[in-house]
Amino acid sequence: MKLPNVKKPCRDCPFKKDTLKGWLGAERMREILAQRSFVCHKKTHLQCAGHMLINEDDNDFVKLAKAMGLPLELTGRELIFNTKEQCISHHK
Repeated sequence: MKLPNVKKPCRDCPFKKDTLKGWLGAERMREILAQRSFVCHKKTHLQCAGHMLINEDDNDFVKLAKAMGLPLELTGRELIFNTKEQCISHHK
């Protein structure tokens, strides 16, 4: 069984360190990070790799995959902010 998720953050992923500074604003990023799951803004039928990587076990999709014993095959962790706080600050 394969889960419906993006495997690597897309080029314009808002969780990437090289995303446009101030793009979403701190409040909007805070709201997005607080969501239990998040779909990719480009591939809206797939779960966002960036959200899963930055939120880890706080993301319900990650929890579901672990509970089912299914690998998400996520890559690109080095592209994503190390902490939620860094991500919010970047979008301020």
